[in-house]
Amino acid sequence: MDLLRIRREIDLRLLFFVTLLWLFSLPLQGSELRFAVPADESSWSSSGNKLACQMWQEIPRFGTARFTARAGGGLDLSFLLKREPAKKRRTATLRAVPPPWKHKTRPLEIARTTLHTGKKLVTFSRDATLRTLYELEKGMLPVLSLRDWADARDRITVSLSPVNLTPVLQQFQSCMGSLHPDSFDDVRELNVYFSVDSHQLTEKGRATLRRIASYLEVDPSVIHVVLSGYADSSGDELYNQELAQLRVDAVQEYLLEKGVPAESLITYNKGPQKGKNRARNRRVHILLQKE
Repeated sequence: MDLLRIRREIDLRLLFFVTLLWLFSLPLQGSELRFAVPADESSWSSSGNKLACQMWQEIPRFGTARFTARAGGGLDLSFLLKREPAKKRRTATLRAVPPPWKHKTRPLEIARTTLHTGKKLVTFSRDATLRTLYELEKGMLPVLSLRDWADARDRITVSLSPVNLTPVLQQFQSCMGSLHPDSFDDVRELNVYFSVDSHQLTEKGRATLRRIASYLEVDPSVIHVVLSGYADSSGDELYNQELAQLRVDAVQEYLLEKGVPAESLITYNKGPQKGKNRARNRRVHILLQKE
């Protein structure tokens, strides 16, 4: 009897371990969540000004795919969520997939990147964005593929539709062509340099000021233009203090001539500055400030 009982216990343990091995050998069960724009509902929108142009498509139950071009040459593609925000950083792949009637065309991988955490799920670089636009123009379907940020069991695909794209893309491209050549970061902090013992603007200095005045015409969010005048420390200190002020006055006068509002200009006389690089100290530093 004892021998029979022992054999039964061994058989039960073997059955238990075999069952465990079988359970762990099963593949994780997952599904695919597909977010796409039906062809008969496909629409695109665009808007823009001299600082930024946008073109976007709403994706039902998911969010928005948005192309953004910025003054200064910036261009990117973002996918924004209108559902639960991403909590984990996973890898995403952007591909161009042919529609059914282009069955001989192979899918093209455009880029891979890492997801953000939050409502802005992912952003692709300028090169990837340009390639995506080209593929859309060819009638291809850009598809974003990723694993869900809960436990990575589900595969998520987000598809854009090229249907009804052409007229809106033309508007977007026209807007891009009218963007200002400089971004705010390009002109936020610049210097105008002067010759020794001079407060006369050089041609290079006037070009810098024209560049700033041009930007100010398209960006009303800049509320202050701070001008700080400097001189080097060689020679008489009082004279250099006056020279620094004359340099500030010359820059201020030129900006006023170019239409910059007087109330936005703030001036400081920093006077002579010590340092080995004297040429660098013969300047007016210009700082743009936003609200």
